[in-house]
Amino acid sequence: MKRIKAWFRLPYLLPVLFFTVPGIQQLAAQDTITLDFCYQQVQKNYPLIRQAGLLDKSSDLRTKNLNKNYLPAFNVNGSASWQNEVTEVVIPLPAGLPQLQGPVIPKDQYKLTLDVSESIYDGNVTSYQKKLEKYNLNVDKKNVDANLYLLKDQVNQFYFSILLTQQNIELLKETKRQLESKLGEVESAVRNGISLKMNQDLIRAEIIKLEQNIYELSMDRFASIRMLSELISSPMDENSVFKIPVINLPGMTYENKRIEYEIYTIQKDRTSLLKNMVTTKWNPKFWAFGQFGLGRPGYNFLSSDIAPMFMVGAKLTWNPWNWNANRNEKKIYDIQGEIIKNQQESFDKNIKVTTQRNIADITKLSELLLKDRELIDLRTGITKTASSQLTNGAITSSDYILRVNDETQARMGLEIHKIQLIKAKISYLFNLGKL
Repeated sequence: MKRIKAWFRLPYLLPVLFFTVPGIQQLAAQDTITLDFCYQQVQKNYPLIRQAGLLDKSSDLRTKNLNKNYLPAFNVNGSASWQNEVTEVVIPLPAGLPQLQGPVIPKDQYKLTLDVSESIYDGNVTSYQKKLEKYNLNVDKKNVDANLYLLKDQVNQFYFSILLTQQNIELLKETKRQLESKLGEVESAVRNGISLKMNQDLIRAEIIKLEQNIYELSMDRFASIRMLSELISSPMDENSVFKIPVINLPGMTYENKRIEYEIYTIQKDRTSLLKNMVTTKWNPKFWAFGQFGLGRPGYNFLSSDIAPMFMVGAKLTWNPWNWNANRNEKKIYDIQGEIIKNQQESFDKNIKVTTQRNIADITKLSELLLKDRELIDLRTGITKTASSQLTNGAITSSDYILRVNDETQARMGLEIHKIQLIKAKISYLFNLGKL
């Protein structure tokens, strides 16, 4: 028999994966696995899912810190210094009059103060920063969702590899049973001297080759099962049965529901917010402040005694003109918005191209399935005729095996195209973000 090429096998299957994954208990025999179950498990168990909660906690802490901008700020300041010269008060008097001694300022000075300041109006800077934090959190969480969604494509690759091997193993087993049945007839004919022993050996050799192919496909299937099990963190084994999904496409109207497409929209809104935030640089800022402490000298620089220091006040800053820097910064954000819009349109264009390929595959495979069924009907009839001819000695076992192989290949073609059609439909839904 011709060697069945398992072209659909993953090229990176490793023998080490044939062993049990640590920490995963085996399922009971004949557990049924569905594609939806695998989607649910990977979305629930993949480590990345925990990142959303971490992002929430991090954003909550940053928002709390921003709220502290409205609270008073306290700073303790102290200093000690010595200088070689200080201000002297010199009052020249006419000759004969006694000299006046002015106050002596010490060359060593000390100060310890508590400075308090509180924002009265910060030009809406904090308000915009809090809005920006919400946008950043939304983008980060959407990126997590997008990465989790992409895991479904990995699930699809493993799952459909398993389905293909699963279907072909069953077909090869059926072919083996057919040859074993015919082998019994040929062995009887050989014993009765009606047929040559070579015909018997040819069928036996073909059965052995089938057993090799079945073993090879079984190992490939088992490897794919172990990788899928590890990916979704759910127990599976070689006895698990993978159900072929039923996919209905009521229509093929283009509608991009991908999370990445939504992220671009959020980023455009975020850029608009940053543009509006530039205005805060024009706004005046008001602070109230106070200073309380001790100093030598205090606010009276002519005193050499340690004195209390108390001061309260308000402060205003305003920069009404910065040589059009703010206007240029707004233009920069306009350009960034156009860049994001261009990236979004490019992403959408790529999705449209990919879905056109999916639609073409769906149409092609649907037509191939019709031809597959016609071909199987013809091959089945030919095999039956060949079986009768072999029984009557009209053909050799070699001719009969060729006919059996032709029928098996036709049946494999049907099963492969069935699964490929389902996968094409799922790929179409995946690319549109509708899985």
